[in-house]
Amino acid sequence: MVADVFEAAESSASLDDFFLHLEDAGIMLRVDRSVMPTMARAPTLAMWELELLRSIEHVVRLGHIRRVERRRIEFEDGSIETADDAVVVHCAGEGLLNRPLVPIWSPGEITLQPIRSGFPCFGAALAGCVEATRTDDDEKNRLAAPSPYPDSMAAWVRMTVVGARNAAAFGAAPDIAAWASTVAMNPARIPPGEPHSSQLDDELERMQAHARPGMARLAELTATTA
Repeated sequence: MVADVFEAAESSASLDDFFLHLEDAGIMLRVDRSVMPTMARAPTLAMWELELLRSIEHVVRLGHIRRVERRRIEFEDGSIETADDAVVVHCAGEGLLNRPLVPIWSPGEITLQPIRSGFPCFGAALAGCVEATRTDDDEKNRLAAPSPYPDSMAAWVRMTVVGARNAAAFGAAPDIAAWASTVAMNPARIPPGEPHSSQLDDELERMQAHARPGMARLAELTATTA
């Protein structure tokens, strides 16, 4: 997946183009293929779940909901009537608050925040490892900078850029890299002594080939949308 992201970024002319490439690779998917989203978070779902979502026929596009009343839902651009006994379920609420980013380490304080793209539990474990093995706050913050929770397509790219830079930073520290390779919460781990398949070797080679130009292009895309 990481190799696909970098490769998609290289050949993308714009942010929209990048996400369409990710859709072709099966990484970011639209429920409605006829609509270009303005938001991108980091949900995980199975293809069968996506197909169920796509089976919903009655779709209302009147902007964000302003208010829900009995027998009525008011949107930014209109309203619709509902049944008297209708139950309205909010399925798009923010599970995690998107607060302004601050350094994770400051004098006498640790503010846990995401470090990698997604997988916040591994980020918290990584912060614990850095805290246990380093004494200088500047060095800790260099190894693990905070990453945003995405609430837009541009923020999703920024999250990816920061996460990749963090992975390169702590991956270059032999002790932390060795620890990370044994942690089950690390989605990118390759356990020590694990035999490499030819497919794994090919993907690692592809990732290395596209990492530098892909990261450069991702940074350009975030700069043009900041």
